[in-house]
Amino acid sequence: MLGGMESTVWDALLGRGEVPLVADLLGGEYVEDWNRVRIGAPENSVSVTMTRRGERHVMAQVFAADGIPLTAGQERDLAELGWECRKTGTSPVQPTWCLEWRWYTDAPLRAQYGRAIVASLRDVLAVPAEQVTVRGWGDDGPFRVHGLERFDDRPSARGAVGPCTAWDDLQVRLDWVLGTLPTDAAVVMNGPGDSVVQFMTTLDGTIRTAASGERLDPGNLPTPDAPGSEQSRRMFANGWRPDIAAPHFAEWTLGEPVVYAGAGPLSRKAVTALRTLGAERPDEVTVDIFRNGSRPDPTYAFSELGLTPR
Repeated sequence: MLGGMESTVWDALLGRGEVPLVADLLGGEYVEDWNRVRIGAPENSVSVTMTRRGERHVMAQVFAADGIPLTAGQERDLAELGWECRKTGTSPVQPTWCLEWRWYTDAPLRAQYGRAIVASLRDVLAVPAEQVTVRGWGDDGPFRVHGLERFDDRPSARGAVGPCTAWDDLQVRLDWVLGTLPTDAAVVMNGPGDSVVQFMTTLDGTIRTAASGERLDPGNLPTPDAPGSEQSRRMFANGWRPDIAAPHFAEWTLGEPVVYAGAGPLSRKAVTALRTLGAERPDEVTVDIFRNGSRPDPTYAFSELGLTPR
């Protein structure tokens, strides 16, 4: 699906006009607040995500892969291109290098920012062109990015249709589903017995995570130094930690990582948890996908995941 893009992806992002196409992807008075476009390799890879903020502003942010910080040389090169370093939060996904402009600002300045985005991906971050995908989504779910549709990483767009039968395939599909899920929506995956791995997006741009299987004793929770079982040891090794969710009830959690850069490592951690909790194949997993309130459920995600509805 992505082959043959070596000489065209950067051309597509730059476009043929005075202002690179990428600079105007979220421009216009009718673009909704918090619409986002992510450009980079899928899953837990370095990328640039642009966000429409309010009626006027667009912000582009560089996201490093989880556990692989930018080098001093990359940071120096980003600064030379005009990116500004902003320290933010304590989330597992930390945006640090930003560009911000008004979508209607003068063409020369928008052109400068558009070229800086392409140069950062191509030259500084060295993202292989054949791996570049473009993902658009907002508070109500995914959308196709006009002019860049052929780089869409929606599973069905890359030929992943029908039942999911391989863990690697599920990880890629789940990355897209979690990364584009509407706000206040949930994906609940059920494995053998009472094992569950679930994710719920919040109104503030984070995602809540929870997993349960082997019953945890709230009064004697396992620790990394004393996991108590092989299952707990593997959950700790994958980043899950036990937490008291309600009186007399505990579950595993990854915390609430920010998801506006895409799902990052969440899909890998979810697949590992499903397997740790007893699922041997994806066809043993059923899924429920819904959105709270009266808004339509994101039913498209059932076919994109390829799992059996619960």
